[in-house]
Amino acid sequence: MEKFKKQSYCHLRLAGLLDNKLRRYFHNPNEILKPFIKKDMTVLDFGCGPGVFSIEIAQLLEVSGKVISVDMQQGMLDIIKRKIKGTSIEKIIELQKCTQETVGLNVNVDFALMFYVVHEVPSKKDLFDEILPKINNGGLLMIVEPKAVSKKTFDDIIDSAKKYGFEEHSLLKIAFSRGIVLRKP
Repeated sequence: MEKFKKQSYCHLRLAGLLDNKLRRYFHNPNEILKPFIKKDMTVLDFGCGPGVFSIEIAQLLEVSGKVISVDMQQGMLDIIKRKIKGTSIEKIIELQKCTQETVGLNVNVDFALMFYVVHEVPSKKDLFDEILPKINNGGLLMIVEPKAVSKKTFDDIIDSAKKYGFEEHSLLKIAFSRGIVLRKP
């Protein structure tokens, strides 16, 4: 079964496109995440790539929580490992390689980030079956997709999440993107 096999994904050799000044200008991780990340949270960054958001989450946690950075590509996780080596946030970022079959999340989280990744997963149902029950009551789920993902497809993704009891918390205004934060009551 290949329920998490990505139909297309950002190859490791393109990691620099995910972490550069221009992208940070349009997708500033601090501005996007700061209203939602609080000290002592456990946070999932699913499809973390080279760690742009994972590192910012760890800094917002002020070394008082945990970030679980999950990606299918070991090379992306290795990039994060190099970036955080010897820093104060190294001890709170847990790097986890997922497989095509499972995310392997074995802890509950307070916040889950899915930035530009849900559209790449063939079975949103299987993905949500595994991750959404692991979000604590009162927890938040942020889904951001590129505008190239149609509004209908984005709405279908959100409707799928709402079937798990999530409700709209806030809409996000992010350049070239569609974004929402959902809350688990």
